[in-house]
Amino acid sequence: MTLERAHGGFAAIPCRRLALLIAVLLLAFLAGASQSTAAPARPPAVPAGFDHLKTGFPLTDAHKAVTCESCHSGGVFKSTPRECASCHDGKRAPGKPSGHVPTSGQCDDCHGVVAWSAARFNHADAPGDCASCHNGTTATGKPGSHIKTTAACDSCHASTSWAAARFDHAGISGGCASCHNGTTAAGKPNGHIVTAAACENCHVSSAWTTVKFDHGSVAGACASCHNGTTAKGKPTGHVATSAACDNCHVPAAWTTVKCDHGSVTGTCASCHNGTTAKGKPTGHVATSAACDNCHTTANWTTVRFDHGSVTGTCASCHNGTTAPGKTATH
Repeated sequence: MTLERAHGGFAAIPCRRLALLIAVLLLAFLAGASQSTAAPARPPAVPAGFDHLKTGFPLTDAHKAVTCESCHSGGVFKSTPRECASCHDGKRAPGKPSGHVPTSGQCDDCHGVVAWSAARFNHADAPGDCASCHNGTTATGKPGSHIKTTAACDSCHASTSWAAARFDHAGISGGCASCHNGTTAAGKPNGHIVTAAACENCHVSSAWTTVKFDHGSVAGACASCHNGTTAKGKPTGHVATSAACDNCHVPAAWTTVKCDHGSVTGTCASCHNGTTAKGKPTGHVATSAACDNCHTTANWTTVRFDHGSVTGTCASCHNGTTAPGKTATH
């Protein structure tokens, strides 16, 4: 079978050859179209077993999650800059914000790769005074409840520990309570002794917990404060008594005790048992007599002794230990 010339363009061609020619032309067309729309060449793949540590730039902490293209643009791996600012330029990665502390230091002088926002800072290199950065915008500034002062920050605060403040009370005008009100600074606690006196009447600014107290201005009995809560009270091993504290204790020195034995009921040993009060010492003369047979309450160490009731020789007691013995020059 032949195909007659159509529209004066072709001579007769066998059908099979024409079909083959059309197929060849179609494949050539498709191949050309495929080449014109092909995706651009991808960057070369990272070789298997590649160790980034050998480049001198270890991928640790936050850098582990960064894609290669973030630093190696265009598939170029060699001669990649290692400085933080080469990537942290505000385009590929967050860079220095507009409100950053003024500094010419390198990023990694303060920032680490664990967390970019946790920055260490060496205040020794900071230009200007504290308030130039600690203004509430660039860095934390003076809070609303801060003690009223025009002094420079570093007059009280140290750069190594901002919250640990030293304070010179010498330059303060006004009473303690103007700051020590429980808001600006620590104030009178709930269990404080009831008083309308000014803080500085008892407390000293150099050591707040060191208290001087004038008992002369106190109204009421000792036990109204010395109850174990407001102030120290009667301890567990105290001599059994219902007498008022100031019968024996003097407020100038609480541990200095005067005791009127005339009002004591019971024998000496009921208190002088070695627990409530001093008792018979280990080297005491062996005796079952009552304490007040020999000792006087006015002066415990002044002893009277009736030798008529002693059994045994003199030397059994006068041996230089229990009682004075023979002297060296006897």
